Amino acid sequence: MFSYFRPFSGPVPAFCEVDFLGTLTRHEFVAGLLPGRCYPIEVQDYYPDFDEEYFEWIALLEAVVSARGSFTMIELGAGFGRWTVRAAAAWRQCHPDLPIRLIAVEPEPVVFGWMRQHFADNDVDERGHSLIHAAISDAPGSAMFYIGGPRGGPFDRHPNSWYGQALTKDYDAAGLNRPDGVYAGFRVIEHSSGWRSIRIPTLSLRCILKDLDGVDLIDLDIEGQELISLSQAIEELDAKVKRLHIGTHSREIETGLRHLLPAHGWQCQADHSLHSSSQTPWGVIHFENGVQSWVNPRLS
Repeated sequence: MFSYFRPFSGPVPAFCEVDFLGTLTRHEFVAGLLPGRCYPIEVQDYYPDFDEEYFEWIALLEAVVSARGSFTMIELGAGFGRWTVRAAAAWRQCHPDLPIRLIAVEPEPVVFGWMRQHFADNDVDERGHSLIHAAISDAPGSAMFYIGGPRGGPFDRHPNSWYGQALTKDYDAAGLNRPDGVYAGFRVIEHSSGWRSIRIPTLSLRCILKDLDGVDLIDLDIEGQELISLSQAIEELDAKVKRLHIGTHSREIETGLRHLLPAHGWQCQADHSLHSSSQTPWGVIHFENGVQSWVNPRLS
């Protein structure tokens, strides 16, 4: 797949990193991206590392290469929109004059603001796409969403050093709560556990798919909501979606997906469990999240 695309060569501005397709990421979005480099550099033929994201690259590039006439991608738990912006960069190389539609859904409000900036930094006009501030849930509406753990604890962190925020657990939402200021314009509730939440909009995957005729790729990393969300929308997925790339967050979810998707005729292209090390064609790779990639043969 990589041979279909030109690897990036050229200058990289100060306080930014670059990827295989030349998309730029500001250091402020991800803690640890060499924040001390305050000068530009030059890179040649930049290729991705062999890590758990290598499978995400393959899913994305295969989806772009196999698309016909137009390209539609949904990224759920999009963060600052890394993979949707990468899709735009890949599409420019393959089919610069054909239409592309990107739908990126992100619940964390600070990170959602970064997504808008990331689109602008990489010359992707958000007006032609759908950037949605919401969490993926089993129904549209609203829900409590964690923005931090107990103060002074390991999850009392800036959002650029923690991309694992999730819907608030039922025991916290139902317990004793007290106001705790404001975060990014949202009122904060501190639970008796010390964890802190805000109330944000929710969407279901079924609602997102309702008005779409076809989708080339859904890339989802939604912190434990993957099995329930895909199960509830399985008929729409079967009819409309060509490819799934899933970040998994429990062994139970992984097992559930291995039953759900083959039962509906989906074919597995990659399956590696979270917190494991697997032998791959590119050597042993450690997986923090699990990785599953699936293809719908009815549409591929």
